[in-house]
Amino acid sequence: MFSFRTTTLFDQLDNSLQRGRIAVMRSPSAWYPVVESYLWELVAEKWNLTDVLEPEQLDLSILKELNLNALIIEHQNTGDRFDPFLVILKNLFVQLTEADSTLSVYILDHYNPSGRQVEGVHRDDLPHKHGLTLGEIANLYYTELNSKFPLHIISANATMAGRDLMPSSIPPYDDFASLFSSFFHAGLYMLNGTNVSHGEGTTRPYEFFGAPFMEKIAGNEAVYNKGAYMRKTSFIPSSGLYKDQKCFGYQLIVNPSEQYNSYLHSVRLIRWMKDSYSEFSFNDRIEELVGDDAVMNYFNGTMGWDIVYDYIKTEEQKWIRKGKKYLLYDEPLMRVK
Repeated sequence: MFSFRTTTLFDQLDNSLQRGRIAVMRSPSAWYPVVESYLWELVAEKWNLTDVLEPEQLDLSILKELNLNALIIEHQNTGDRFDPFLVILKNLFVQLTEADSTLSVYILDHYNPSGRQVEGVHRDDLPHKHGLTLGEIANLYYTELNSKFPLHIISANATMAGRDLMPSSIPPYDDFASLFSSFFHAGLYMLNGTNVSHGEGTTRPYEFFGAPFMEKIAGNEAVYNKGAYMRKTSFIPSSGLYKDQKCFGYQLIVNPSEQYNSYLHSVRLIRWMKDSYSEFSFNDRIEELVGDDAVMNYFNGTMGWDIVYDYIKTEEQKWIRKGKKYLLYDEPLMRVK
């Protein structure tokens, strides 16, 4: 049973909430500004809160041990398929479906910090930037798995956080630190498949990128993009790749007057760095992060940019046609043309 509800969690009259044993997933996003409390504190005041679980504890064996009637989840989605919680959520749905579970799952939705823009290629479940809320992704998983357990999505319009906070107000992860992270995360996350830093250990992860070997800045005319300025800079990461070493590279700065596709730009940036620096290299994660043979062929020089560009734009349109089936809000998916 699936439902989309437009009233708050605490307005629900379900027996699983009113008289059941409840667990809440711990998340920094589940904080309500008006009452200055976390979700689990409010649930404990009103109902029978059995446990507060970390995301990695969302496993069927743990849930069975707690003898739960309801599980409440609130999480700010990053807006792209690199959000690690999506793997946890899908695995949980698979387990509940295969076990014919009757556990009621409630997801308190938040708006997508990246909005409805779609970017990249579609592999497995989602493209690089999918344009969906967490509730809509849950709807997709639930439908494609042909699940039967009770799933209830509480509208982002019904929650205090959804009404009173911007989606980027509380960082869901240490390296998703600001409003501008959502512009660049879906693209520059692919640098985790290279030996170039994506700015981990700085105040601007996924806005800064560079490496010690990039001290001699190569001409960047080939990767100019009117949607984002490229400021030459240097930085010293306090953690991660090249910790305490001086890196040379760029800061990407959003140009608010232009449209911007972070995936397309990052694909070109990676090819430019590969061609410009002999020290540049890929690691064994790159194919997983890129998610497509055509793009890898472009990186390796066996496919031209025009062909890859048209291919990616076609993939984005395919996802828009598929993704719109799972939308819970009126705003449509879109892409940069």
